[in-house]
Amino acid sequence: MHKKYVGRPPMVLISGSCIDFKTERDIIMELIGELEWGCHYQSKFECYSVGKTMGWDFFHMYFEIKLITILAEVHPKIVKEEGNILEQQFVLWLEKQFKKIKKDYHLKLVETPYEQSKGFRIDPEVYRTEEKLWDLR
Repeated sequence: MHKKYVGRPPMVLISGSCIDFKTERDIIMELIGELEWGCHYQSKFECYSVGKTMGWDFFHMYFEIKLITILAEVHPKIVKEEGNILEQQFVLWLEKQFKKIKKDYHLKLVETPYEQSKGFRIDPEVYRTEEKLWDLR
């Protein structure tokens, strides 16, 4: 079996909905461009329409993980948002940024990249000391 490797870095997928995506895409791209400019990082951000259902336009946004971590350093309010992981906190913060410019997008975190591991990834040098080994004997 031939494996095909992805040519782009791991991306975070965020789904969103709005009323008219054709006009709103320019606003989304402008805001993300300002965020990239503010943190001096040019990412491979993607934003495209998924379809239209019952008057709502649905779209996907792909963010690089590196951009999100740099934005969290530049904007410490991202880490203060509710959420278990940085990506969830970023989605809540991004939704607030859109509301500041009076755009009501409903955003949802769909997918985060993860690393597959086989077995435990514990470094024995970190948790074992000579004293603990003597106590176990």
